[in-house]
Amino acid sequence: MRQKIFDILDQLQIEYENYEHDAVFTCDEAKGVEVPGHRVKSLLLRNKKATQFYMVVIPDHKKLDTNIIRSLFDESKLSFASPERMMEKIWLKPGSVSPFALINDEERDIKVVFDQSLKDGLVWFHPLQNDNTIVLEMKSVEHFLENIGSQFHYHEL
Repeated sequence: MRQKIFDILDQLQIEYENYEHDAVFTCDEAKGVEVPGHRVKSLLLRNKKATQFYMVVIPDHKKLDTNIIRSLFDESKLSFASPERMMEKIWLKPGSVSPFALINDEERDIKVVFDQSLKDGLVWFHPLQNDNTIVLEMKSVEHFLENIGSQFHYHEL
């Protein structure tokens, strides 16, 4: 699965650096991985009835205020997607979620929100496996998402 991400990035002529490391499952574990750029966390949320999903990407030092996401999308309640729902929707387990997982969102209906602070510069994400980290420019992530048909926007989170 990971190779598919590299193939797409290469096809789109997106520059990136790949770093191999021991598997990391949490942001705390990832602090031992030394790579340049913004360290982020990608969270998959769902509405009360699990009819709408949201991927929220924020710097790893920030705590997510779900009230902001709720008001942004006019949702009464949000919660984290369970490992089972995550597997159904993006074919991944917790610890490997990243915007690259949106290639597995067959309906292209996951709404993506990036924290405004990530708009410029280098960011890093797992390429569908948590034993690698890809570092690339945020504008390249945007290009990737546009190419696969996923919509996204930025907001102060």
